[in-house]
Amino acid sequence: MKKIFFLLLGLALVTAYASSAAAAVSLKRLAEHPFSPPLTSVTEFQTMVEQNKSDLQDGFTRAGYPELYPEFMAQLPDAEVETIQVDPGDQFIWMLFRNKFTGRVKVLKDVTWAGDQPFEAYRFYIDSEGQRYEFLVPPICGNVTLANVGPVPAKVVPAPAPAPPPVAPAPVAPAPEPAVQLKGGPVFDIGLAQQFDPASYVFARIGYAYPLLDQLYIMGLVGGFIRFAGDDGGDAFTADALLNYHFTDRVFAGAGVGYWSDEDEVDLIVNLGYLIYERPDSFKTSLFIEGRCFADDLISSEAARLGVGVRFQF
Repeated sequence: MKKIFFLLLGLALVTAYASSAAAAVSLKRLAEHPFSPPLTSVTEFQTMVEQNKSDLQDGFTRAGYPELYPEFMAQLPDAEVETIQVDPGDQFIWMLFRNKFTGRVKVLKDVTWAGDQPFEAYRFYIDSEGQRYEFLVPPICGNVTLANVGPVPAKVVPAPAPAPPPVAPAPVAPAPEPAVQLKGGPVFDIGLAQQFDPASYVFARIGYAYPLLDQLYIMGLVGGFIRFAGDDGGDAFTADALLNYHFTDRVFAGAGVGYWSDEDEVDLIVNLGYLIYERPDSFKTSLFIEGRCFADDLISSEAARLGVGVRFQF
């Protein structure tokens, strides 16, 4: 019964957290999902754009503006870029950012700045087919943002002369969406576990995590449990396979199977974790709880082991 209680408690916490995270909210903080490192000048911004052409083209396509991308790249080098303040309550049509886990470009639409203070942003305009597109880029995160669309202001000339009819630009075919390369990485676990029989263990495992989708990871781990207290069970070699789903950028949960050598048994495993530290594209640290019991002895609380640990991903 203890094992069932802990499993139900973990599932309840995950469900509550995922429900609250799914609700639509206004943007209150910048740089949580940066498109690039912080920018210190307009020159750095223009260099960042040149170095991220394919990702920007992907973002414009996802936002529904593929035909605007060629004009954006052609006009930006000569565009007049000024620094402005964006006030709380200002609204934007869309904003590009990167997923923390995969680096894939994402689009946030119908954005309202709901922070407590204004923030600085670079502003410039791109003209296309009689429309003027106002773009903003906060230097703190490099997120390219479409703020507004309106007609191109009429030019005032001293003595207007008849002009030939404008030549319509050739239609631009939407660019195919580039394939996204999902990357895996090594994993190392260390922690403590308690068997209800009783017995106490320290454990360590090493393995590899690979993303099947943006938020779904498969993980293989091998390691061992060493008993340091208690009078039942012994040291065991383990080989585990887990499938984890990331409900948010920080919370994940999953299940899998494992091998427990001391009893030559197959375990059923559930786990729940929380990301506590991340160095983008380099290193992540998470806390997790894990329950495991023999697959052929689910109703016996003495066969269950509950552990807590730290997971390092590289």
